[in-house]
Amino acid sequence: MRNDFSLEGAARIPLPFNPESASAMPSGPRSPQDVLSCVKVASHELQGFRPIAESIEWDLGHLHWARAGLLAFAENEVPFVVNNSGRLSEDAAALLFNHCVSTEPAGPIHVLELGAGCGLFARYFLQAFNQLCQQEGRAFDRQLVYFVTDASERTLAQWRERRMFDAFGAQVVMARCDATRPTEIRLADGRVQSLQALQAVFCNYVLDVLPATVLRRQGERIEELRVRTRLTDNADLVRQYTPLGLEEIRALANAHDPDQRALLLPLAGLFDYEVDFFPLEGELPPFAGQALERADPVPKLLVNHGAFGALHTLQGQLVDGGFILINDYGASTPQAAAESAAPQRFGKTSAIGLNFPLLGQLFDRDGWRVVVPEGDATRAIHARLLVKAEQERTIAAFGNRFCADAQQFFDGPAQDARGHLQAGRQDAALESYRLAIARNPRDWRLLGEVAEFVGIQLRDFAAGIELARSALDINPWLSAWLWNVLGDCLYCLERHGEAQEAYFQAQRIDPKDARTQLNLAYAWQQRADFEKALGAVARGLAGDVHGIHGPRLLEKQEQILAQMASLRATEGQRSAERAARLQAA
Repeated sequence: MRNDFSLEGAARIPLPFNPESASAMPSGPRSPQDVLSCVKVASHELQGFRPIAESIEWDLGHLHWARAGLLAFAENEVPFVVNNSGRLSEDAAALLFNHCVSTEPAGPIHVLELGAGCGLFARYFLQAFNQLCQQEGRAFDRQLVYFVTDASERTLAQWRERRMFDAFGAQVVMARCDATRPTEIRLADGRVQSLQALQAVFCNYVLDVLPATVLRRQGERIEELRVRTRLTDNADLVRQYTPLGLEEIRALANAHDPDQRALLLPLAGLFDYEVDFFPLEGELPPFAGQALERADPVPKLLVNHGAFGALHTLQGQLVDGGFILINDYGASTPQAAAESAAPQRFGKTSAIGLNFPLLGQLFDRDGWRVVVPEGDATRAIHARLLVKAEQERTIAAFGNRFCADAQQFFDGPAQDARGHLQAGRQDAALESYRLAIARNPRDWRLLGEVAEFVGIQLRDFAAGIELARSALDINPWLSAWLWNVLGDCLYCLERHGEAQEAYFQAQRIDPKDARTQLNLAYAWQQRADFEKALGAVARGLAGDVHGIHGPRLLEKQEQILAQMASLRATEGQRSAERAARLQAA
């Protein structure tokens, strides 16, 4: 018998024939076109093509801001340190002080901050401005009325709960303000107040969440970028997030009730997007016509029409000689704006960077100047000053404070310290950190970084505690990390009760923080409360979204279980010995 096989032999083997199946067989093979014409893509569409600012992702981002308030910062969903460390506040305070010296305002000095978010910029600005006025013997601080505003009512409630501005008395007015309509504010008692005669307006990381669009010119036709939202087709992944079916999720996406739509927030990471350009129907978005006329030729044009509209309105709210200060992310060249013209996600929120070249082209006219600081292109966050051309002292102060050299002066030593640490040069790192603190004595993020280095790496726990407390004096509200640094230094000195209180404070700020839960597991184990220790491990594993603390949490779980088993074994042995003694007696 042959065991080998060949195609030639196989061709002679007759195939079994079933007459009943003959009628079901096609008369001949179908063409590839006929085959493909019967293939369909399963539709998981949640929302059809819409302009960016009308998409469900954009809408959910604003719903999240309204509901989360400060939690978006405390839980590290949204970056906020860059404009809330104190440095930007001190620079803005110096800018306003020099402006007041130049203009000598006689009445109240009204200052508006749009989208104040966590509120730290406002606090540090007020402290720096008041101190500067006292040092220079000027009374501008007594004239100052600072309108700290946000669109989220929840944010205002959290400011009040934390009493963030109580120390400033009548200097501060907390109010709700829609940045797309910055002509009035709503006070805590419900009264509406017009915004007029503003000396200065601060826009920090707020213009990027206002409506924007992306356009392109195709011959004589203008086309707009639109997005279509689909649910991922990975059914297993969807089931891990929600028991809802596709039709139920689709119904929520199309619901008019914001509370119903907000139920989609935990599922935002499951959305997929298609993008395409469509002929623009109806009127151009605001400022789009001017933008297309003035903009440099690029494949596509980002138009931040919500931001431009807000700035245009704010110009009319300023006193003669007033200014607008912008600090935001975005593109500093037309080509970069064309390449990055897309929304970015920060946690559950969405933003789209500013087209700074277009901003300059649109607003550098009618007696206004859009001032660009020297070396701005090298900065991650870009600053712009909108001011009347004759305000030379104000322009000089802006250039001095916001140029790249100034940033290097203040930030360079800390960058050097981190480089030394990476190379293992602890002595050099300590010297650089000393210089960094000398130049930035009220930078809470830097103080916490140095506290962690001194306390945890150099094991000078007492110094680490002092530095961490200095940082927490400046920002006790929004950093679970700072409280953990303090707690770790206390724990290493076996001041376990104080350490646990620090960890509790961290948990109040961010209950999901994995490092906090790991530290609480240590603290509860030290107290032999194993149930709470294991609960902390479970919460830490659930909150460890980046997988940083998972191995240590699992290791701690094993230690707790081993300690529990050891104690049970010891108890069993002691019980047996006791029984034996009683029996012998």
